[in-house]
Formats: sequence, C-alpha cells, structure tokens
Amino acid sequence: MKEIFDHSAQIAAKIVENGGEISRAEECVLRICKSAGAKNIHVFIIPSLIFASAEFGEKRYTAFKRIYKTDLNLGALEQANSESRALCASETAHAVDFAYPPLLRYLATVLATGAFCVYFGGTLADAFFSGLIGIIIGILPSSNIKLNIFSKTLLDSTVCGVLAFLPQTAGLSVHPDKIMTGTIMLLIPGMSVGNAMKDLMSGDLIAGILEITEAFVTAFAIVLGFAGALLLFNGG
Repeated sequence: MKEIFDHSAQIAAKIVENGGEISRAEECVLRICKSAGAKNIHVFIIPSLIFASAEFGEKRYTAFKRIYKTDLNLGALEQANSESRALCASETAHAVDFAYPPLLRYLATVLATGAFCVYFGGTLADAFFSGLIGIIIGILPSSNIKLNIFSKTLLDSTVCGVLAFLPQTAGLSVHPDKIMTGTIMLLIPGMSVGNAMKDLMSGDLIAGILEITEAFVTAFAIVLGFAGALLLFNGG
C-alpha cells in the first residue's frame, strides 16, 4: 500500500510540475487512495508543496514533497492521467517521464511565434525571425539552470527584445515590434492565469492566490525585459 500511496504523490507532483490544476492534483491523490481502500485521507497542495496523508488499515502514511519548477507539458499531463486511471482500476502503472522530441518542440515554437507575428500584422520576414528567436530561447542555458521564475523570465524576455532589434540594426527591412509580439506569446503565463481562476472559483483560495501572484510576477518580468531592450535600442 505504501507504494501506491507514494506513487499517487508522485503523480500529483507531475501534474503540478507540468502545468495542471491544483484541484486536479488533489483529486488524483484522493481517488487513488480511496480505490486502494484508504481512510482519513488528507491532501494539501500549493504550487510549491505537496502534503498528503492517508490510513491503510492500522498504518498511516505521509508524503511531503517540494515542487521546485513548473512547466507546460500537455503530454506529461496526459501520461499522469493515464497512470492515475490505471491505479484507480487496480492495474499496474509505471512512472514514465514524458518529453516531446526537441525537433517537434522547435517546430511548434516556429509555427506558434510565426502565426502570432503574422496575425498581429507582421510580414513573413518578421515571422521568420520571430520563430528563429523562439528556437534560441528554447535552447538558452537558462532552460537548464536553476533560476527562479522571475529571473528566468526576465532573462528570456530581455534576450527576445534584444534579438528582435538585431535584423533591423543589420539593415534588413523588418519590424522589431511585430517580431517581439510573436516571441512574447511564448512567455505569457496564460495557462497559469486560467488555472488560478479555476482554483479560486472552486474555493481553493490559497492555491489560486499563489498562482495568480506568480502570473503577475511573470508578467512584470516580461515587461521589464522588453522595456529594457526598447530603451537600449531606442534611447527611451
């Protein structure tokens, strides 16, 4: 039973780490433990911490796990949901770390940034450079360095802003503002805001407030980064 309980906590952590709702992570632990016959189940999850406790017969198990980083990976969320359903159905489930192939991630980045760039009035040349900058951001060392969300977003947005001006500085006929519009969409925490509002409306005030605060901090870092690039190249 301890293995099932520990596995439920790992699945909950995977949901939080990959952009899932806090309420869904808590429900995951509750459902798995109930299906295994546990009683007196208590789960408390916030974006940076998981605490769970459950009784199996005469034994009580407790899990305490810190969340150090979050990302957006729908494939990993689907994998976590599959593991959860398998455990609830008393089937064997193995923890698997899901990751998209780098080539697929880069292709999606180019398509997303390019599409947004064109949608907001950019040319095909603007879309090309926007996609190229998106790929550069994806392979930046900051992706592998342990930075807090503010520092990482500030670094990424500053690099995006600076790179957006380089083609024009080199004499090419492009629009830096349109290029920045496309790349900025990679950094906006849209899903975090959506999850926060859902948690707030479902009554999970602590998790919702923490998530919305993190989203505002991220947005502030984006503003600072791009504003710094604008001041650097336009002199105010």
